[in-house]
Amino acid sequence: MTDAPSIRKGLSRVVIQVSLAWSVAVFGVVWFAVHHKLDDVLDGTLQESSEILYGLLKANADRLPIGSGGSLPAPPHQERMVWQLVSGDQKVVWRSHSAPAQPLATVHRERWSADSPDWHVYGIPFDDKGTMLYVAQTHGERRKAQLEAALLTACGALLVGLTCAVWLSRRAARELGPLVDLSEQVTRYHPLEPGSSPPMATREELKPLREAIVHLGARLAQNITNERAFSANAAHALRTPLAGLGAQLALLQRESPPDVQPRIQRAREASDRLSRVVTALLSLFRSGGEIKPALIDLGELVQGLPLPGLVIEVEGQAQVKADPDLLAAALLNLLDNSVRYGASQVRVSFRREAGAIVIRLLDNGPGVDELTRKRIGAALATQQYEQDMGLGLMLADRVARAHGGQLVLVHVEQGFGSELSLAAR
Repeated sequence: MTDAPSIRKGLSRVVIQVSLAWSVAVFGVVWFAVHHKLDDVLDGTLQESSEILYGLLKANADRLPIGSGGSLPAPPHQERMVWQLVSGDQKVVWRSHSAPAQPLATVHRERWSADSPDWHVYGIPFDDKGTMLYVAQTHGERRKAQLEAALLTACGALLVGLTCAVWLSRRAARELGPLVDLSEQVTRYHPLEPGSSPPMATREELKPLREAIVHLGARLAQNITNERAFSANAAHALRTPLAGLGAQLALLQRESPPDVQPRIQRAREASDRLSRVVTALLSLFRSGGEIKPALIDLGELVQGLPLPGLVIEVEGQAQVKADPDLLAAALLNLLDNSVRYGASQVRVSFRREAGAIVIRLLDNGPGVDELTRKRIGAALATQQYEQDMGLGLMLADRVARAHGGQLVLVHVEQGFGSELSLAAR
């Protein structure tokens, strides 16, 4: 099963995408406006500059060396605009110090000249002899100004967009906070525990969800209570007849001919096995998943399990706090499985591992093939007990999980191996 998509991540992704798209759209609109407005501003600047220069040069024409072909004296600096006075015969008679020595426009033309590949030129007549005053700016300088305006606009739009995205993302996270709180409350909510309080909804939109969870919990609790009561009553109802059946079979075996006694013995073993299953069910449903821990010597517990026809070898010693009845029922069912499938000997060992006590059982029976072991192991890991699994494995896994552990099937060269882990308390 794949992880469900996150609402918060989805909202953040959408917010970022919308913010970036908005930034690009704003940049496009603003750049279109700035581009045309900047052209107007630059053209207006050239026109205003030409008119100012015209007035200054015209008023001081008799005192200036106009016609010398030289340039206006000025300290070293970068001119963003240049100017020329060009006579009627296309000679530069005076210019600014950075202006070229050749005419900026190849053809005398008033106002804008489009025949210069490098310059954006504006011209006005200077006198009645055909002299033109040209004021110009390089195309590169204009593109540089436009690029700077574009970058400034883009950075500003992007910064605003990202700021809005971060703010909206944090706001979305804050708005989703009540949903996270409700999830945590649902995690702690146990309908079967009397002191467990139902989750609370702090937002109007979450109240229907909260009510649905509470109603679902109540229905599940009622169903589980009914199932436990039915199973416990059924087990109690079976226990007395099974005890009587065992006594009658024992009496019948003593009084029957020798050739019939082996079959009666098998019937007694089946009756004893059924009694053990009923005992395990009683222990499990009596607890309801709640354990009553006590300090247990595992070696003594295993050695004291009544299971005729099976030799149990215990290796090592260990103590653990666990529910004695539940643990005995789980181990008894695992050992009973070994007997049912032809084992005559089981080796039981104990070890500590990652804060848990692990009980390992290895019998000398035929075991199962690797594919079956993996299939049953996967079913145990996911608690899908309805798969190809016996009652004994299911009961053992339920008991282990009630103690904070689980049952796993281990790979062994011969026989059948399982490990029952219990959280060390």
